[in-house]
Amino acid sequence: MSMTDRIDRLGALELRCLSLAARGRTRLEMMRETDIPVERIDRALEEAMRKLNANNLAEAVIRAARLELIS
Repeated sequence: MSMTDRIDRLGALELRCLSLAARGRTRLEMMRETDIPVERIDRALEEAMRKLNANNLAEAVIRAARLELIS
């Protein structure tokens, strides 16, 4: 599976969480803003990092921004 295939499969919650992380929100702030349990946010971010082949959240945010998946 290529990077493009994985990127195409990023879900709405994964993109939303990456976008919030890009704005400096903590996981707790994401939970308060979205009313989604922090465990679900953690899973979404972990899955986004896996799909973007990123070693950490900062790298995932940078890759998503460079690919214009988030703004």
